[in-house]
Amino acid sequence: MLPLLLLACHAPGPGPTAEPPPDLVLVVVDALRADHMSLYGHPLPTTPAADALAAESLVFDRALSHAGWTLPAMASLLTGRYPSEHQATRDAEDRLRFHRLDETLPTLAALLQARGYRTGAWVNNAYLAPEFDLDRGFDRYDYRGAGGTDDRSAADTVAAALAWLAESDQPAFALLHLMEPHYPYLPPERLRHRFTGPGAPPVAPLFFTPDELSGEARREKRFSPEQVDWIGKVYDEEILAADEALAALVAGLRSQGRWERTALAFTADHGEELWDHGAFEHGHALYGELIRVPLLIRAPDLAAGRVEAQVQHADLFQTLLALGGAAPPAEAHGVDLRNLGDGQPDRPVLSEDCLYGPPRVALTQGGHRLIVNLSTHAVAVSAVDPFGQSDVPVRDPAEAQRLSAPLMEALQAARGDLAIRALPDTTAPLTDENMEKLRALGYIR
Repeated sequence: MLPLLLLACHAPGPGPTAEPPPDLVLVVVDALRADHMSLYGHPLPTTPAADALAAESLVFDRALSHAGWTLPAMASLLTGRYPSEHQATRDAEDRLRFHRLDETLPTLAALLQARGYRTGAWVNNAYLAPEFDLDRGFDRYDYRGAGGTDDRSAADTVAAALAWLAESDQPAFALLHLMEPHYPYLPPERLRHRFTGPGAPPVAPLFFTPDELSGEARREKRFSPEQVDWIGKVYDEEILAADEALAALVAGLRSQGRWERTALAFTADHGEELWDHGAFEHGHALYGELIRVPLLIRAPDLAAGRVEAQVQHADLFQTLLALGGAAPPAEAHGVDLRNLGDGQPDRPVLSEDCLYGPPRVALTQGGHRLIVNLSTHAVAVSAVDPFGQSDVPVRDPAEAQRLSAPLMEALQAARGDLAIRALPDTTAPLTDENMEKLRALGYIR
């Protein structure tokens, strides 16, 4: 692995002789596990386009999201704030209520818009519906709510964004949120059986019914190792579809003559559970398969390399603002990743907010992860691999207590306390159509 590079490129300051700011393109792939990308060592060739992009990018091996499901994760990415601060989440008491983004928080799009950027977003997850206020600051917010089988494809999402970019030479910020490989795993016909091979699947139809999508039913469903492997490979075929869209995006930016002035960031909102800890899909926990995400940043004058330091989505928020010449809000977390020094100890990363079950928080630092149930204050500590991906419980009580103490101190310093946050009356007024979209995806019953 290459050592962390010291970088000295910064966004140009304002002035009549300054170069125009770069176009900023943020690609977020829904439910993409980093360890299922060939870029990060997966044995199947799932991400050839990302592999090629990595050759001219800064690649982060240990990037973490602040949540394990889309709404709070994306709100954190777009504000640099933790879920307990930005309030865009599910109500802990009424599970059919969801809350919208705190109206006082400036967003990435609004801050860049104030710097003269035209801003556009192409999003497909029902948790990114305008009712949640994540559209704040976007001149164009093209939302096509996914419903399981009628989702706008990654290819069509990229085509729509490229068409908008071609409309003007004004510096632009474009957010693309791709649904592949979000459940249900339905890769395009041309990619089906690329990894699973021919023949009938060794499993019942993958599109489970809404009842079967509940957390308990997922745990009760007993799959053989062969079936789990097959489902994982269908998931990989979906990843390949998203990767093809990334290739089309890069090719389109090149053909428009924008590539040399484009800063492109590629990440995921969160990962995916493939029965690593007994559950399927996401939203049930804060283990590594859910909060570790890929992260690549390619920008003009930014040296390529591989970064070993632990980073977080709040850092990406800060970096995109800096690339666009916008000052960050004083309360936002994170650092400009271009100024990240080598050899420093791990900065703690806070992740929180589960879609299902009791509210929980996690603190990852120094090769360990502390997870606290906020309802019972039960504590669990795990050792994680060098990438923050795996969780191996620390069974010895004395060792667990020794490791938990500094992690708990760091968690309370980051979050303030272990209280369940009381949310104001910021209920998102979801339409009947969007409620049906959430039901179709198995999020509510």
